[in-house]
Amino acid sequence: MSYLTRTPRSNSYEDYWKEFKDIASSTDGENEEEEITKTPDEGEEEISWLKDAGYDFVVNYITGGRELTDEEIQGFTATLTTSQAAVVRRRVNSLSATIRSKQKHKVDVRDIFPQPSDDQSPRSPVPQTTSDGIDDINLLAVPRRHTDKRLPSLSRGRGEYSMSGRRNEVFKDPEESDENEECYDPSAVLGIETLSVQQKGTFNKHMVPDTPDDRRRSVMTAMPSISDEDIELCIEETAPKNFNIVPDRLGVTMVTDLSLEDMNQIKSLALIELTALFERHHIIYHRRKGKKKGRDHGIFGVPLHTLMEQDQKIRPNQTVPMVFEDMAKFMEHHCLEQEGILRIPGSASRIKQLRKDLEDKFYSGTFSWVNVLPHDAAALLKQFLRELPHPLLTHEYIEAFAQVENIQDKKQQLLVLNLLILLLPPVNRNTLKMLLELLLKITQKRRTNLMGLSNVSMIMAPNLFLSPSSRSKTKGVREMEISMAAGTSNIVMMLIKYQDILWTVPSFLIQQMRHQNELEMQKKNREKSIMKFLRKDKADVYKKPAVINEGDFEEGVIRVLAPSLTKSCAAVKLTDNTTAGDVVDKFRNTNFTNGRNKKKDNNVQGERRLDPRTNMLALYQLNPNAEWVIRSESVD
Repeated sequence: MSYLTRTPRSNSYEDYWKEFKDIASSTDGENEEEEITKTPDEGEEEISWLKDAGYDFVVNYITGGRELTDEEIQGFTATLTTSQAAVVRRRVNSLSATIRSKQKHKVDVRDIFPQPSDDQSPRSPVPQTTSDGIDDINLLAVPRRHTDKRLPSLSRGRGEYSMSGRRNEVFKDPEESDENEECYDPSAVLGIETLSVQQKGTFNKHMVPDTPDDRRRSVMTAMPSISDEDIELCIEETAPKNFNIVPDRLGVTMVTDLSLEDMNQIKSLALIELTALFERHHIIYHRRKGKKKGRDHGIFGVPLHTLMEQDQKIRPNQTVPMVFEDMAKFMEHHCLEQEGILRIPGSASRIKQLRKDLEDKFYSGTFSWVNVLPHDAAALLKQFLRELPHPLLTHEYIEAFAQVENIQDKKQQLLVLNLLILLLPPVNRNTLKMLLELLLKITQKRRTNLMGLSNVSMIMAPNLFLSPSSRSKTKGVREMEISMAAGTSNIVMMLIKYQDILWTVPSFLIQQMRHQNELEMQKKNREKSIMKFLRKDKADVYKKPAVINEGDFEEGVIRVLAPSLTKSCAAVKLTDNTTAGDVVDKFRNTNFTNGRNKKKDNNVQGERRLDPRTNMLALYQLNPNAEWVIRSESVD
């Protein structure tokens, strides 16, 4: 067969079942600890969900025996869309009913008569007034969960993930594109320096209320910044079943561009929207908790977070387990063109010895990859993923990932996958990204290695989606695996193909977060003004702040700090075409020593790294009180 006629293997389930049998045989004779996933007790899932959605205070109120009124619920869901607020309300009502039943109080009228539907509930927030006459809007934001018992349960049994009922549709391999085809890589255009925006104040400077009447009116601004119709990814279909990111004037925000605290806020909003989307599509899933603890030392069978804790003692800036990074780098440098990579299992005896050597020598620095064969390395990487005591996609969301295939619209599927990626713990998300980047590079060499997108996806699906109990008990499981083969393979295919889209933060979530921060800052300013009014002389309260620099108040002018380049800040006049990259270019210094500079501190609340293509004037008009800082990317 000539080189030009070599093509990847056909789209069938052959690769999937071969991998399944290899996994089953690799566990034969091993007394593997059975993994048990626990379905939360009554009320436990609502409590966990509300806390993860950012509503610990709501849980404290309800579990403390307090009943929340409709007006209070409206108050803390006011910034959400109608469907998001409906999700929160259902969770709150469900938890309240559970607590009442557990406490065995007298029958509550709300347990007898049905509550008004969410569509009939008023959405305008109602301010609560305290005894001192000051508007109280402490309850600020979240959704609830649907407890309709008529929805089918997807649970299959202890230790088994429910992933049946998939459509028997399999992605076709995309058109044979040139393997050197270029695609947008955000990190490639960032260069050495990046411009970040610190959220010193995202609200309009003219919105701060000065009088009690203004304060009352400002409460009414606690309304949704977007509607349900605005919930979508900024992507376009450039070809059948092929999507690309649509450039935005405010720039594309990657997951790594946000501070840790902002990402936590984004995760809360993502959980609310994910739940609302699933309910809209009549899909229900359970966020389960795994019981298997795993080892507390070593490499295989050790939880990712444990590996990261020990690795960060060696390399403080490490974001993925060092051993997985070494495996991925070895495969990238030596295995991409190997025919049948990932599909051919390798030698069982050599792999067993490799595992032992890794366990004994890796952290001492004496392990060598020099004589490792490609297929053995690939088998080792897959074993590492399979033996994680907590799945790479996590117990909480692995079922939700599988359910994506039950959504018909492709753009909606990508939106749900995007939200799920945001919800993963950082180490899981970073490890998954490194894996997907490796898999994409393998598919780009398909003319040589005969491993196309479909082949790679079918092989990796059982390694990511099968629970240990399913692997160790093959009898009676095949029927369930047949139904999930197509579905989970398609999910892996979308993860590989659209990873650039999936690792962005949707603009609607950024908008919602900005709106919530605006209201919170307004509230803090009101409280601060009231305290000054009560404690200080009125002359001090109304004293205008000193003008430090007249340029700060010139329309369309920003003052940019560049601590690594200069001690002073500089004024930059913005035009309609000024981008973040243009601003950075103004500060470039050829005498600048890159090695002594650090990345921006991701723990700074409200700091966001800007896409070089961001239109600065548009962002300035949206956030005129922001602080603009240029930080330098460190060179490893």
